[in-house]
Amino acid sequence: MPRPFVALAFVFFAFIALAPAAPDAPKPEDFVTVQKGTLPIIISAPHGGRKKVPDVPERVGTGLTNFQTVRDENTAELVEKLVTEIEKLLGAKPWVVIARFERKYLDVNRSREQGYESDKAKPYYDAYHDPLAAACKAVKEKHGRGILLDIHGQAAFTGAICRGTQNLKTVKLLKDRNGMPAIRGQNSILGRMEKLGYKIMPPTDAAETAKEEAQFTGGYIVATYGSHTAFAIDTIQVELGSNLRAKDKYTTTATDLADAIRTFHDAYLKDEKK
Repeated sequence: MPRPFVALAFVFFAFIALAPAAPDAPKPEDFVTVQKGTLPIIISAPHGGRKKVPDVPERVGTGLTNFQTVRDENTAELVEKLVTEIEKLLGAKPWVVIARFERKYLDVNRSREQGYESDKAKPYYDAYHDPLAAACKAVKEKHGRGILLDIHGQAAFTGAICRGTQNLKTVKLLKDRNGMPAIRGQNSILGRMEKLGYKIMPPTDAAETAKEEAQFTGGYIVATYGSHTAFAIDTIQVELGSNLRAKDKYTTTATDLADAIRTFHDAYLKDEKK
């Protein structure tokens, strides 16, 4: 073999050896933020993601009612701040699951049949629900009870927080144990938020039979993991008005919500054993 050819071949293979390796393809788990906790508190944020999902087409929603693809703006960022504040106040970690993928590719607050249209989206759906189910099981096993707050955004009542419990169905055990004060009293999460100046719908002084706002009664997540199910975790869909999630407001909202969660924890969850 001629010497120039040998030299050229050496340079070529040396270049290949020194070239940076191609980055690994993103995994479904890379599109979900998960934190294992020690508190009987679980925070879910399914609709605030901003990432494009590779090789998954956008949903079209054929035949579906109430089809939605819009992002719940700043809910992921709000939950990040919320978690930080909870850890400061309680000195321990809540369980956390935050979607980072855009809702237009899949919606994890819907059943599998309605949540995605391409089989390629299934691993991303599972990457959200598997750790959420695991969190509920771990909290039940360790503490015997717990609260799951499913954080959403709505624009119908821009300055209000809408409660979603499927009209108290998903907080059945909480109501049975502690009555309505645990759901809307001064030491409840929403009762505390009202005391801090937030508008709550339905109002905390409404009749027990007052219905939740029809479009915000709670979706698939609270229906699946609520305390009326075998998961036995009291769940509330927290629908935050757009004004409360604005860039200059969501930090305050998160801080106040953390205070409300701390109040609820100390009144209804503290030192509870299995």
